[in-house]
Amino acid sequence: MGEEQEASMQTLDRPREQRAHGGARRRGDQRVGQDASDRGVLPDEGATHSGRENVPFGSRASMRFGAAVYGSFLVASVVGLAFEAGRDAREMTLSAFGSMLVFWLAHWWSEVVGARITAGETFRRRDALVIARREWPLVEAAVVPTLALALAWVGVWSRETGAALAMAAAIAQIVCWGFVAGRRAGATWLRAGLFAAVEGALGVVLLLLERLIH
Repeated sequence: MGEEQEASMQTLDRPREQRAHGGARRRGDQRVGQDASDRGVLPDEGATHSGRENVPFGSRASMRFGAAVYGSFLVASVVGLAFEAGRDAREMTLSAFGSMLVFWLAHWWSEVVGARITAGETFRRRDALVIARREWPLVEAAVVPTLALALAWVGVWSRETGAALAMAAAIAQIVCWGFVAGRRAGATWLRAGLFAAVEGALGVVLLLLERLIH
């Protein structure tokens, strides 16, 4: 009789244990979901039905600000090499802006190829336009430096002044982007300024290294 009662009690306790385990699993799932939400990792957040990010064409979110930083360094490098080679203001202007267009096309093409490999059949023609717009800051970074060279071309100031202003403008852009990066990372104005100074110094060091190599 005692064995029968013990068996019946175990049978009654089993649903309660199952409910307890089920509740623990649900609480665990909720905890995992909460952790993912805290980290900003939501499975369908910002994604389309195809699983790709839904970034509107031409939006600020679709732009690569790193391309602007790289473009600033690149135009300073091109101007420095052209100046050392003895090019006049016209040649430096055309060389600087033309090089930025070529590098933009090269970046666009390589990114499109990479995106097609990653996305496969889901890649659309519109995506190529999005990538072109995203890489366009690389060309925009050359506007102010080449303007300084263009003014030297038309005789507003000398070739040497135009090259110096162009390189100074490129370094200033690197410093400004460094400051923006510091502020966006939550740094104070002072720390952001220090970060910007480090970025500018790094840009100068890289330019000096490239000059030594060439």
